[in-house]
Amino acid sequence: MVNINQINESIQSLGTGNAKASTSNEQAGGFENALSRAIGQSGETVEGTDAVNSLEEIASSYVQIQDSSLVVSEKTGELLDLLETYIAQLEDPEVSLKNLSEVIEQMNTDASSLLTETQSLTLEDEGLKDIATQTAATIKGEYLKFQRGDYL
Repeated sequence: MVNINQINESIQSLGTGNAKASTSNEQAGGFENALSRAIGQSGETVEGTDAVNSLEEIASSYVQIQDSSLVVSEKTGELLDLLETYIAQLEDPEVSLKNLSEVIEQMNTDASSLLTETQSLTLEDEGLKDIATQTAATIKGEYLKFQRGDYL
């Protein structure tokens, strides 16, 4: 019981300390004074400038906007390279199927992502859409063959 009373007394003393601190801030001008000090202005305007200095737009050198046809062609190229590597590993008797499972899982995920990207292509990119779709379908077919156990 004694410990509980000590806890309640310490909580009450902490609560009153915070109330006193916030009251003293309000009396001293609080936020307005702190803001004025931080900005370094007293609220007066200097001839030729505004009360608040404005920032100009900061251009980022890292932002590169790519159109969807470029993204699809890059992903298709990467998937074709992965497919070529997968086929070479599949023919190698020293590569285990367990190692191939990680590769085929990644290829399946990338193929799904490619199919999603192809939906944003326009009619002008119909040829690219066909190539990307055929690539994704080939990889999905290989994934199904692998999961079914055709290579055991």
